[in-house]
Amino acid sequence: MADIASIKYRAFLSYSHRDVGWARWLHSRLEAFRIDKDLVGRATPLGPVPSTLRPIFRDREDFSGGHSLTDATLAAIDASAALIVLCSPVSASRPVVNEEVRLFRSRHPQRPVIPVIIEGTAPDNFPPALRFELAADGSITDRPITILGPDLRESADGKTLGLAKIIAGLTGLAADDIFRRAERARRRRMRIWSAVAGVCLVLAVAATASAIYAWQQLKTNEAFLNATLQTATEIVSTAVTQAEKYGVPRTATLALLNKAEGLFDNMARFGRPVPELQYRKAEMLIAFARNYAALGDTVNERAHAEQAVHLLTGLVTASPNNTAYRRGLAIASDEVGDVDVAQGNLAAALVSFQSSLTIMELLTKSDQHNTGWQSDLSASYDRIGSVHVALGNLITALTSYQASLAIRENLAASDANNPDWQRALSVSHEEIGDVQLTQGDVTAALTSYQADLAIAERLVKAEANNAERQRDLAVSYNKVGIAQDAEGDLAAALKSYQASLAISERLALSDPANATWQSDLSVAYARVGDVQLEQSDPAAALKSYQSGLAIAQRLAQSDPGNSRWQWNLSILHENVGDVELKEKKWPDALASYRASLAIKEPLAKSDPGNTGWQRDLSVSYNKIGDAQSGQGDFPAALASYQAGLAIRGRLSKAAPSNGGWLRDLAVSYGKVGGAYLQLKQQAKAREAFAAGQGIIARLNGQHSDWPQLQKDLAWFNKQIAELKD
Repeated sequence: MADIASIKYRAFLSYSHRDVGWARWLHSRLEAFRIDKDLVGRATPLGPVPSTLRPIFRDREDFSGGHSLTDATLAAIDASAALIVLCSPVSASRPVVNEEVRLFRSRHPQRPVIPVIIEGTAPDNFPPALRFELAADGSITDRPITILGPDLRESADGKTLGLAKIIAGLTGLAADDIFRRAERARRRRMRIWSAVAGVCLVLAVAATASAIYAWQQLKTNEAFLNATLQTATEIVSTAVTQAEKYGVPRTATLALLNKAEGLFDNMARFGRPVPELQYRKAEMLIAFARNYAALGDTVNERAHAEQAVHLLTGLVTASPNNTAYRRGLAIASDEVGDVDVAQGNLAAALVSFQSSLTIMELLTKSDQHNTGWQSDLSASYDRIGSVHVALGNLITALTSYQASLAIRENLAASDANNPDWQRALSVSHEEIGDVQLTQGDVTAALTSYQADLAIAERLVKAEANNAERQRDLAVSYNKVGIAQDAEGDLAAALKSYQASLAISERLALSDPANATWQSDLSVAYARVGDVQLEQSDPAAALKSYQSGLAIAQRLAQSDPGNSRWQWNLSILHENVGDVELKEKKWPDALASYRASLAIKEPLAKSDPGNTGWQRDLSVSYNKIGDAQSGQGDFPAALASYQAGLAIRGRLSKAAPSNGGWLRDLAVSYGKVGGAYLQLKQQAKAREAFAAGQGIIARLNGQHSDWPQLQKDLAWFNKQIAELKD
């Protein structure tokens, strides 16, 4: 028997001559497989991970002359680190395959054997030497054994996952490590190509066999051009959603959109500016706007949405009774409003959303049986409600959400088997619960969230294999957990969060290449950690946060241009810092908060119009200030708090009606005042506290339904009173 030093081949591939096609495919894929650099050298039960799987010995080919086949085969068996057996009814009956398996197992019992199913049913498609134990002398016994292996057929593992399992068996790595990386790379290539090629193919072969003919049709046949533009719009509409799902880098997706725009412009120039073509152009602009929105590119989103509004306004003016044009204008107006929301221009957003609502109200009145328009009207109420929430107008927001709920209740009651309407109804319950929770009515909020959860559970029961329904259920459990947490029922909250985590874990495991589900899983770990921290179990909280952080780091490293994943990573660094702060590990907390800040700063700088990022950046400065205060470094803490205050001052100045940002500004004044107090600068402390008190007093007069403001005002009054003493 050969020792380990004599191993020449990564694996010996055994198969019947009839299965030579599969053998050639597997041989070429294994030898061409690239192992990621960060995996090379990792210690596994099979030894360090190699940089390549070459060479793989393929019997009946590698020794074509110079030696007898029997001698060459025996030598290759001894010189191979593993055995791969292609299993089919034919190979199971071939004595030579059985003998190769028997010799390998008897000579090298410590080396892995990987059965690979290509046809038939196990164990009947396994040679006897794979189905039964071997005796000490190498003979086959009658004692059955089970050796598991991948099935390359599409009805089972398929080629991609099956290949990943084989590579895992050869290297000692987890199949998930191999599959996740390989499948992500494959799907990235395919998604990019499919999206670009889809538009190109529509142009090249739409309903014809001739690209030249297709281009001629585009130039001369307006009906053909209109149909082509409609199909291209549908392709573009799904491009970014799919790219995000499978982790396509942001730069690649932007390149795709730019290419698609170029193709679209070429097409659009072929036709005369007839209304139908103008309408298709507006549709395409809206599709591009939505894709840019998904990528966080608010500049391009606004540019395309405003072009669509301009085109559709002209069409509606010329044809006021054309319902398609009017509905298109409502959709485009919503898109412009979405940009204003993202940029913090809430008053402008409200104007756009109200314009859309007015159109949808007129359309639904003209045809009260059009359920599609009823659904659109409920969505308009939702948007307006969301703006009022951001403005702090909770009563008005609740009125809008309840108007939406009433419509959705009627739709859901009219067709209990329509899952989309049922889901929309669950969203309304969730939104109302959010407002009730902000108002401090936790009991009502919990009732709303439980109504949302009940619908989500019914939808999952009706469509057990629908992954998106599972994901919705995970979100519903989260919402219930938030309300239970607010009620102080931490045990119940933890149970709800853990139910959400269990779903997220199953989804992430079922499709490791689905980056969205991986991201959901990292957030679910953070939720569980939040409650564990509240339960004064910092060790458990830290473990949960670190599990989420590990996932977030992998996602962020896989695509540095994906701002959402980078931001999620920064939040998880903050979570870890929160545990360290609670345990008064000031240097560790400061390091974690600075790691978060290091991610947030360049992102916020790259998109100054993203007010959400700017606001979160101010949170980071405050947390750093808290850690510095804990260390007794009050001058540094003051500087950090002032940096946060400056950001919040700019946000509030740009949107003076945004109650949430004004309260944030008051909180920052409170932190600055506290730092001045520690530095014995009472006059400056009093000035900061007075500024915060003034903001809260004004907000309290405007928003009597916001109970937190009463607590804030009492705190500021106390600080100022103590300074006077």
